[in-house]
Amino acid sequence: MSPGPTGRRRRLKQIATLLVLAALPAGLVQLTAAQPRDRHFHVTSFRYGKQPSVIRVNRGDRVHLSFSTRDTAHSFFLEEFDIDAKIEPGARGVALFAPSDPQARPSMVEEVAFTARHPGWLGPLISKSQYRCHVWCGPMHAFEHGNLIIAPNTLLWAGLGLVLGIPLAGLIGLRAASAAGRVRGSGRDILRRSGLLRRVLKSRRFPVAVAIVMGVPFYLVVLTSLFGTHVGGRNLGIMFTWVVWLFVLIVVLIPLGGRLWCSVCPIPLFGEWLQRLSITRVRSGSTAGTNNRFFGLSLPWPRALANAWPRLILLMALGTFSTVLVAEPRVTGWVLVGMLLAALLCSLVFRLRAFCRYLCPINAFVGLYATDGKLALRSADADTCARCKVHTCLEGGERGWACPYGLCVADIGENTDCGLCLECVKSCVYDNVTLRWRPFASETGLRSVPEAVGAVALLVLACAYCVVHLGHWPAVRDWVNILDKNNWGAFGLYAAALWLMALAVVPGLVFGLAWLGGRLAAKGNAREMFVSSSPALVSVGLMLWMAFVISMLFVNVSFVAQSLSDPFGWGWDFLGTAGTHWHQLWPRAVPWLQVGCVLAGLGYGLRKNWRAWSGATGDFSRALKGAAPLSVFLVLLTAGFVVFFAN
Repeated sequence: MSPGPTGRRRRLKQIATLLVLAALPAGLVQLTAAQPRDRHFHVTSFRYGKQPSVIRVNRGDRVHLSFSTRDTAHSFFLEEFDIDAKIEPGARGVALFAPSDPQARPSMVEEVAFTARHPGWLGPLISKSQYRCHVWCGPMHAFEHGNLIIAPNTLLWAGLGLVLGIPLAGLIGLRAASAAGRVRGSGRDILRRSGLLRRVLKSRRFPVAVAIVMGVPFYLVVLTSLFGTHVGGRNLGIMFTWVVWLFVLIVVLIPLGGRLWCSVCPIPLFGEWLQRLSITRVRSGSTAGTNNRFFGLSLPWPRALANAWPRLILLMALGTFSTVLVAEPRVTGWVLVGMLLAALLCSLVFRLRAFCRYLCPINAFVGLYATDGKLALRSADADTCARCKVHTCLEGGERGWACPYGLCVADIGENTDCGLCLECVKSCVYDNVTLRWRPFASETGLRSVPEAVGAVALLVLACAYCVVHLGHWPAVRDWVNILDKNNWGAFGLYAAALWLMALAVVPGLVFGLAWLGGRLAAKGNAREMFVSSSPALVSVGLMLWMAFVISMLFVNVSFVAQSLSDPFGWGWDFLGTAGTHWHQLWPRAVPWLQVGCVLAGLGYGLRKNWRAWSGATGDFSRALKGAAPLSVFLVLLTAGFVVFFAN
């Protein structure tokens, strides 16, 4: 339905508000531009950083750089200005290469000079570039970088203007917003629209084909991680897992497909096949209350651990050692092997997919953020489910296995638990299971305190990843460097601070904001409002993770091509790309994409927060008061990350 004249006027007011609050500060700051002058900097390289880690100049300045190193050979790689200076210990000058023509002979210079201005009409919009090291100097080599900031910083001030503009634009449209709560069945029924898709999903051979397609790269990743080169940037296991897969998961699969990754994940398949002693055939019988014959002990999962805590704790443990996972391929390989063996053992001992439901750290991430995904498995008709007496979707039957996640389709109202294995599509005797395509971030409810704490913890983990991996502070990287500097004491303090912030301090802060909102809105149950407003942090967190992985992929895309051609680092060249020179993907756009992500997260987060309080109070004024504390927190957090990514 198209909006009426009033709705169109309101939408125009919102757009005008955003444009003015973005353009006004960005335009005014241009008036502060200083006259160009010569600027001189001496850059000292070391494991693992550069000093200064931030170089600030004005647009048009003539920048003169000299270099030295404290330890081994390094480089100063600034692709946007076609600079790759190789720095040798004790040398007075540097060998200057051109990234645009890496085959050209280098020139020996004592100083590198360039004009701080990007070419073209977009030049005034580009204010941030990153200089990096292009000489491998140790396991933490990838973290050696710094920032070149060219003032006036258009992105910074436009972004901060939008941090104010987004909540103001939201206020313009609030009185028209519905007090929507949890979305259970909305969206287009895509299986009803496509008979071919339904037939494919009902086929018992389809999961086997998917398993083969996904299993080959998975086991190649394991092999290359364990037996390939130790250099992370040349190891296919590292590049595929932490650059390609993580980007596709966060930017594509979760926003569009919800828990689509779980439907193709190869980790539980061997255990499930052993549990069923079948690959395509369905076995009728009776095991642990189901209508299928399973093998193994089929013990119930311990009741005390049947919640979100175990998988969240395991994800926090992996996240704490993130730099080790990225820098040391063997660790990544053994973690994947450990997950595979744990899934296999759980299948032989416990019922159904116990590992996926309760232990899988990927599920702690995907299950939470899938609530924002556009794809959802639901019942086609609620009344049909209400009349059903056989519950083959839950208990299985002749056409399909019992739900590996222990779910009845009638009870699925969130994407959190359903792993999209699609057994219910095959087993439902009424053909009443479908896939719905719905608006992004339309699911607005979490169900328990552990899930709410998980939303906070993953937001904190995203903040930590950005600061440690993308930040320009060498001291922070030294805190987590247990690979070659053995800073176990500092690492222990970092780990303790991370866990304390993720599981206690920030959840306590958000709970306090919910309590304060309840006092302002005369809504007394702080625990209830903590749970119902925490989905706002899901959208903010997911967008922050997007901002993180964008940088990881765009910086390392050349190394992905190299490792695909020489997966073990043994001198092979299958695709002819093993000798590809390093080029980043669209480096000028990265800060803009990152700021855009966090601003979008703010918009979705504020909308969810408003819907939670509007649904709880049913009154515009009280909802506005209740939503205010958490909204202010989200605005301040977003402003901080606009500064981080832009400045």
